[in-house]
Amino acid sequence: MLLLELPAELLQKILVQAILARGVKRGLRLRLVCKIFSHMVQPALFETQLLDDFAKSSAVVRNWYIGKDHGGIALLHSYLLYRVQNETRPHQRRFLDIRKVSERVCEESSTDRDLVSTMETLCWPALQAAMKSSTNTKIENEPLSPELDLLCAAAYLNVIPLAKRLLQEGHCPTSESHLFPSPMRLAAWAGNVDLMVLFQENMPEYEEKGLRESLIGAAIRGDIKLARLAAYPPSRATPDSTDVAGEQFGKMHFARGAGNALADAMWCTRDFEVYQYFDSFFAEPTGGIALASHARIHAQLGNLEMVRSLLDAGADIQGSSDKWGNPLCCACRGCHEDVVDFLLERGADPNFRGDKERSQGQFAIRSAAAAGSLTITRKLIGHGVDVRVRTQGRQALGEAVRLEHTAMVKLLLGLGVASGERESFIEDARSRGLDSMAELLYEEETTGVEARH
Repeated sequence: MLLLELPAELLQKILVQAILARGVKRGLRLRLVCKIFSHMVQPALFETQLLDDFAKSSAVVRNWYIGKDHGGIALLHSYLLYRVQNETRPHQRRFLDIRKVSERVCEESSTDRDLVSTMETLCWPALQAAMKSSTNTKIENEPLSPELDLLCAAAYLNVIPLAKRLLQEGHCPTSESHLFPSPMRLAAWAGNVDLMVLFQENMPEYEEKGLRESLIGAAIRGDIKLARLAAYPPSRATPDSTDVAGEQFGKMHFARGAGNALADAMWCTRDFEVYQYFDSFFAEPTGGIALASHARIHAQLGNLEMVRSLLDAGADIQGSSDKWGNPLCCACRGCHEDVVDFLLERGADPNFRGDKERSQGQFAIRSAAAAGSLTITRKLIGHGVDVRVRTQGRQALGEAVRLEHTAMVKLLLGLGVASGERESFIEDARSRGLDSMAELLYEEETTGVEARH
């Protein structure tokens, strides 16, 4: 009997074991084997629960709310919903508590709410915290009132009567729970203006935490009207003043008070109008290293228009001193082809890895290879990357081999990378259990030797 002719339940068990043996990234590549696998790999991956800690040491979840998603964030969200729906073990509090707060919102809402859709919605703001196993420890060791989670849910879902009751009971709209950002941030993030104003009315006028949380929420939302509302609440004592939290407009400093809250919010938006609005409060406009850092963050997040606007504003296209200081490397790392195209057209040097003014981590082609993008790798080569340069070609080949990217390995070998000295790559592939890669390297090396003779 052929493998694909096995009963679906048995094939699923085989895929589960294959993914456990291969790990998340190699397991996901099984989707490319055939159409049946493409449909069955995700349920099998979820069953392994390997994704529980996959985001723990990864940037995959960081700033997801303002980045372009090529499917990774959607996968993690689907997985989180799966865990919330199916978890029963008491020590997995991060999943159980999302379900509990979803059930309570449904019970206490005046309108009929579907539990599954409520859980699905609340898994978005909980994504960053819930994908870390350390959240279980925080929930156990630093217990907070479950009513705070409920207020967070009410803020994001715009359940105003429930939010009012919880405010009257004394729960603070600027407190963060172990699972969610603060209710103030969530109300602004979701665009729930009435709740945002209600929270502002329940806060002291010059409470910096409230200002910071509302500014960041409005920044994530990318809504200029909300940004203005966050800076100037209707409930303030002097509605005609341009001061913010007692500090004068146009004279603020990014490291102090309201200025620091505005500076933090600038990192959280992909709307350039909102970015400029926040920047207008400072004594000096953002420039130099800070502007270049914003550009490379948005290059990695795939925000083309933001990158364009920041470069137009004077950001250095070669970036700043940092392991990931180069915008082109960051765009390659995130597989954002449109951003890569734009940066190359704008004059970014694909061979750049630092100069007298800055030191950076790696070449763009290594980032592209590590991300598994054959298209971007070819673009870089077409724009002048010389893979025969020892560091560039060998690093890219190493990443391609570890990724088991056959087409990319063949491309680099065909261009002469590590010609005559591939034994170390063969040994490394074998030590990692990548037998197909070791065989490919050996065959290509043997063929090359025969051709040279």
